[in-house]
Amino acid sequence: MGSRTGLLLARIGGLLGELADEGLSDAGLNAREYAIMAILSEDGPDSQHELAQLLGKAPAVIVAVVDALEQRGLASRTRDPADRRRTRVTLTGAGREALVHADRLARQVTASALHGLDEDELEHVHALLAKGLGLA
Repeated sequence: MGSRTGLLLARIGGLLGELADEGLSDAGLNAREYAIMAILSEDGPDSQHELAQLLGKAPAVIVAVVDALEQRGLASRTRDPADRRRTRVTLTGAGREALVHADRLARQVTASALHGLDEDELEHVHALLAKGLGLA
């Protein structure tokens, strides 16, 4: 597996997924909720549908998670004034606070999963992945 980068990335993705729910529990979030909140914070999608596309998930999956976030006061939905058929999702103040805490926990989960890397190496991996995805 060592020479197969795709398999290594898939393996680390699976490991992070396994560790994320437990690691994020102190923030009262699961991995899917954290991912949605992080995307709302970083990318500010124009609609709930675009949010689903960014996550690569079916809109129905996103609706259920956003429902849970909204019920807990971490996110809110509003109709787009330019197109009432579109629903926008944004983080609330409480959601932004929860995300700050969850980001710290997520960094700990990543460091734990990649325990053979020091802080500089973790930052380098992040930079390389962002560059590879065209985000840097």
